[in-house]
Amino acid sequence: MEQQTTSEYCPRCQVVQPTFQFVDGGAPRRRCQTCGFPVEAALAQKPQPITEANAHAIKILCVDDDPLIRQMLGDILRFHGYTVETAPDGETGLEAAGRERPDLILLDVMMPGIDGFEVCRLLKADPTMKAVPVIFLTAMNDPALNAKAFEAGAVLAMQKTADTKAVTRTIEAALALSDRSAPGAEAAKSATKGREAEGDLSVPMQLARATFWTEDEATFEGSLFLHLTAESHAGPETVLDRLNTPDRFLVLSVADDSPVVFLNKVQIIRVDVPAEAAPPDAAAPGTDVEHVRVRLINGEQLDGTIRVEGPEGQHRLSGLLNAQSAFLPLQGPARLHLLRKRFISRIIPQES
Repeated sequence: MEQQTTSEYCPRCQVVQPTFQFVDGGAPRRRCQTCGFPVEAALAQKPQPITEANAHAIKILCVDDDPLIRQMLGDILRFHGYTVETAPDGETGLEAAGRERPDLILLDVMMPGIDGFEVCRLLKADPTMKAVPVIFLTAMNDPALNAKAFEAGAVLAMQKTADTKAVTRTIEAALALSDRSAPGAEAAKSATKGREAEGDLSVPMQLARATFWTEDEATFEGSLFLHLTAESHAGPETVLDRLNTPDRFLVLSVADDSPVVFLNKVQIIRVDVPAEAAPPDAAAPGTDVEHVRVRLINGEQLDGTIRVEGPEGQHRLSGLLNAQSAFLPLQGPARLHLLRKRFISRIIPQES
């Protein structure tokens, strides 16, 4: 009986483990050295069923200079029904992307030669590759680095991990965002339940940009990471959700000498969110749209609409204003204004 040692993904341990390969009765066998699981039998299993809408195989290109990362991700993804191609550096990755036409690209940030940022920019500049979602792989939880990755064109970012669920749910979320089906893609809708860590990129997240006005008369642009699934309602987390959490500080990425800012929510007067990031205009049943004029204590005046929910009656707007949430959403003509209630001096209802 001849033995040979190597390493590969063990479905039982859910990480890359040393394995031993041997010939038993003329047939090659491989087992995990840690748990003894028959690795070759597991990888021969049929992948999870793919929906009829996704009859073609999902092809993923993994670009990373670390061969262990390439092997680990390749084994995990193949086991879950994906076709996987790999590349050891940026130049080879660009060639493979043009040749293989992948449905999604996993891209390391720090690589010799062309780094991940430049690779992503070149991909997004190619009309044939522009729509392919890119997930950045990072070994660190650095908000400034992550912000730079998103600005280069990534749809999501993910810390390098052997956690099978973290890998698959991040990929499913990215494919869902790009309207591609994935084996088990429904899991993306609930991928972030119960995960509270700010900037934890093993949770599918997206970058949101906003303009902030503070009590010290400063105005600046900032970005924050939001979960793709909110804890309190269906759909993705919003800037308003994050403002109304009990946390005292927001972690923001800004274009400044110090790219990360911890902003005290108590000092925020107003936050403006771009129109494309605002909630849909259609009001739910039982919801009224009130036209109002809002005057802030700094003398600023804003016109817009407020959505009011609850039982019919003349005090619905009053109930919303006296609710525990710290910020009031006011939909303006071009932007969504999130106003801290303690800085509002008066609200005047207007004729619709």
